[in-house]
Amino acid sequence: MARLRLVLMALLAGAASLAAGLAVYWLTAMMPCRGEGLACNIDDAIGGYGAMIWAGLGVAVFGIALLFTNRRKALTVAALLLVAPLIIFVGGDLLQGWRYVGVYPYGDLRSFISKFLPPAAVVLVQYSILRLALARWMG
Repeated sequence: MARLRLVLMALLAGAASLAAGLAVYWLTAMMPCRGEGLACNIDDAIGGYGAMIWAGLGVAVFGIALLFTNRRKALTVAALLLVAPLIIFVGGDLLQGWRYVGVYPYGDLRSFISKFLPPAAVVLVQYSILRLALARWMG
């Protein structure tokens, strides 16, 4: 019964994290764009869609982790598994841009923030909620 509560909590955490991720997306989209506006719009769209995808993916990954074990270590590993592709994708994207286009400090920072922060906020919110729920219901 306690595991079922945790899995239901994963669904609620997914909904709350989606709201948080979309709020972060909205805030990052308000950053001023220097240069080509289309590139900024694409970066913002990647962050927004990433928040929606990671909210659903996080529910699945955290839910599976909680079905098999009720340890905080499993939540930490699941959170790292969710963040690793973000780091690889955004880092690879920046490296490719630096190689072919060059380094533009503000544009690169804005691109990083708008692509990475919304999905990362989703993972952080889900992890925090589930860690609190795990501490409360599982001791």
